[in-house]
Amino acid sequence: MEMEVVKTEGSESTALIRLAIDKGIDTDKLEKLIELRNKEIDRQAQADFEAAFSRMQAEFIPVVKDGTAKDTAGKKLYAYAKLETLQEVVGPIIAKHGFSYAWREENIETGKRVIMSISGYGHTKTTSFDVPKIDGTNRQNAVQVAGAMSTYGRRYTFIAGFGLSVKDEDDDAVSLTFDDGVRYAEYVRRIKECKTIDDLKSEWPAIYKELDGDNIGREIVGKAKDAKKKELVK
Repeated sequence: MEMEVVKTEGSESTALIRLAIDKGIDTDKLEKLIELRNKEIDRQAQADFEAAFSRMQAEFIPVVKDGTAKDTAGKKLYAYAKLETLQEVVGPIIAKHGFSYAWREENIETGKRVIMSISGYGHTKTTSFDVPKIDGTNRQNAVQVAGAMSTYGRRYTFIAGFGLSVKDEDDDAVSLTFDDGVRYAEYVRRIKECKTIDDLKSEWPAIYKELDGDNIGREIVGKAKDAKKKELVK
């Protein structure tokens, strides 16, 4: 069967579908043509998304840290950019380039999974982060802990999803990046309060044992231990 060439609005695959319907093509072939059309639409949507996303990122500027996390004794642990600050700085740029974003959360065995979807131009990109369980402290009740976990995940996915940079982001002794520092704040405080190398040699093994199975915690507090050791041997 010869296929006549027709001029029509839309993509080539859309024109083929219209022609197939006019010619009474069988259902299987029509479904394949529709599948072809949908794949073409998806590819174009992704291409438009990525092109606009690249233009948007070119306008982003580093966000200055304006938040401070403290340990249970009120001592500063690290600085970070608040979620609301991130949204305020880049939100207008995101909207200008035709993108929107939304979060959803899932409870998982190890804590909470925070998922951010960025949508625009008929395409959606997702970024997720699994936030480990955070035990409550004398500063936070269960509701506040749940809120801290959500904020942590949202900040992480927002920065990662949009590819943002934070100005002068420190990598100090604690090496924490977000406001879930309360999870390890007490351990870090114990390390920082060591007065001698002997104190450190006694405290670190105890903390290491308490963090059994928590490799992330051991790494974070371990960096605090290494920094304290350098301080004490000067």
